[in-house]
This record gives sequence, structure tokens and C-alpha cells, in this order.
Amino acid sequence: MRIVLAPDSFKGTATQQQVAAALERGLRRGWGRSLDVETRLMADGGEGTADIFVNAGALWVPEVVHDAYGRPRQAGWARHGAIGIVEAAQGSPYVPPADRPASVLETTSRGTGELVQAAWNHPQVTEVWVALGGSGCVDGGMGLLDALGAKFYDREGRSLQPRVPNWPRVARIDLPALKKPVRVLADVWVPLLGPDGALQMFGPQKGLDQEKARELEPDLEHFAACLGPGLASSPGAGAAGGMGAALAALGAHLTRGAEWIAERTELAAAVSRADLVVTGEGRMERQSLVGKVVGVVLDHARKAHVPAVVVAGSIPDDLGPFYQRGLSFALALGREPRESLKALADTERDLEAAGETLGRMLCVASAMRKGD
Repeated sequence: MRIVLAPDSFKGTATQQQVAAALERGLRRGWGRSLDVETRLMADGGEGTADIFVNAGALWVPEVVHDAYGRPRQAGWARHGAIGIVEAAQGSPYVPPADRPASVLETTSRGTGELVQAAWNHPQVTEVWVALGGSGCVDGGMGLLDALGAKFYDREGRSLQPRVPNWPRVARIDLPALKKPVRVLADVWVPLLGPDGALQMFGPQKGLDQEKARELEPDLEHFAACLGPGLASSPGAGAAGGMGAALAALGAHLTRGAEWIAERTELAAAVSRADLVVTGEGRMERQSLVGKVVGVVLDHARKAHVPAVVVAGSIPDDLGPFYQRGLSFALALGREPRESLKALADTERDLEAAGETLGRMLCVASAMRKGD
């Protein structure tokens, strides 16, 4: 039995390595026989993207930047040879509701821009990859652009601060030139505007209610038009609160993050050799199928005609869209109701238990085949 483990991180609770290791321990215990396990750690541009390259030998470069609410924080970026790898989840990370000091309308992407600037300025870096996902801001990339030297002006030529309330006041933007080539690894392949965009789909996760999201759409549309024609509808523009659109305006190349990582980890070749593929993420939801790790792994498994299992902290009631993408079945973590904080602390234990359950299910399936 050859199994490929290709999980994403479980946001805030377990890295890709921890997820894969816990699942493997459980699988081996449940299967009880020789098992060939091949691991391909995955990411989509969100939290943990740089970790994949650090695990492969990239150097971590520490920096102090501003978080999504403008507070100083310890962060960093990875240098993989001549490539600088910046995560929005490091520069402008998601902030849990209890820790938010102000309205989401006060959030900024400045910290991500500060990391990009630091990578640009490194003498050994010739190209920068910016991983967009896991951010806590919805400023359309204004803070990022400001950190890179952009200037915003109203109709009278007065300078504007990079804040969401100033979106409709922007009349002209002076954009800086790219110091070095930039590739964007977008965690979701969605436009800037509309029901699947930065405000309406992802704003509520960051504290923006749906009514306010719809109300702000014309302001963001105006700001995007000032950035450049056609940006609002570009796939990936809506990633990380609109940072995708901002970087595209500078001339960055937008890429599907999970597919980009899959190519570099040679996922397709590993899946073609497998009897089973197991992936996972903290929460299976509609967004999982718009460029995130689970959707990409399912696509590869379906193409190779290999059954695929998803292990997640929670799974939706309707798995129909996932079955259509190649899902064989899904396992949710945990077996009894618990307080959310305890559930988070028990993630690795639950992943191991899920792996054991899967291993035992494989034993049953194997016995049934022999019976036939």
C-alpha cells in the first residue's frame, strides 16, 4: 500500500509537517502492516508557504514590521537561493476577533509591503515571490503600495493616507517601479469584486459584515480603476484583501499558489505512483475549491484515477462539489463536543486518531477485496 500525504497546514494549530507526521503515525498504527508513505507538503500562498522552502534549506530572515492593525510585530521572509519568499500571513496576518483592537476598516497591508521591500533590498535576491493568503486586512493593497513608495492623491492634488475610507477620494496614484521581478502566489483564484471577491467572500472572516461589504464595493471598484484598467476582474486580484490587484498594478505576475507549489514538490508524479492520496486543511468549505490545497490535490488525484481522502477540522454538510472534484470521502477531527480552545490544542492528537481510523478502514477494504 502506497499512500501520498499532501496536507496544508491547519491554520494556527499545526504546520504541514505536524499534520503529515500525525497522520502517518495514526495510519501506521491502524494499518498494522508495512506501509509506503510519501509526503509532499503543500501550501497555497497562505500560512506555511515559506516553511516548505525553509524545510528544503531556505534561510529565514527576521524582520520587524507592522501587523494588520499597524502594531509592530516580529516577522520574517525566506531566502531560497536568489528567491525571496514573502508571506502576507507574516506581514499582515489574520487577527482573531478577540484580539482586534479596531474596526477591520482600519486594517493595513503595510507589513507585507515592508517584507517585500526588505526582500527587494537584499543584494543576493533577484526575484521575489509574494504568497497571498492568511491576511487580516481588506485595504485593497493600499498599505502594501505605500510601503513600496506609492503616493495617493485626491482631485485637488492633495496627498491621501492609505486607508479604506479614502478609496473613493483617490483620483491619481503614483506607482513605484518594480525593483526586481515579483511573482504572486494567490491562495484563491478570485476577482477583486463581486460575491467571490475580497470584500463579500473574505471580508466577513476579518470582521466586515455582509451589508457593509456590499456598501463598500463601489469604493473599491473606484480605487481599482485608479490602479489600472481590468485589474478588478483579474483572477487572483481578490487574494489577501485585494493585495493581488495592487501587486498586479505594479506588473507582478499572478499565479495559482497551490498549483505553483504542487509543481515544485512534484505532486503529480507522486500521486501517479500512489494507491491513495490524503490531504487536509483546517476547514473544508466553498473556498477550498477555488485554488486552495484541497481542491488542487483532488484535481491531481482525479486525473490519476487515484482515490482521495480529506481530513479536516470541520467538513460541510454538502460534500457534493467535492465528490465531483474527485473526493472519495472526508474525515472530520474530534469525536465529542469540546470548547474551541481545547479542540485547537488537541489538533495533533485528533489528526493521529483520524489517521488510525483511516488505516483501520483500509484494513477492512483490503479484507473485503480478498473475500471477493
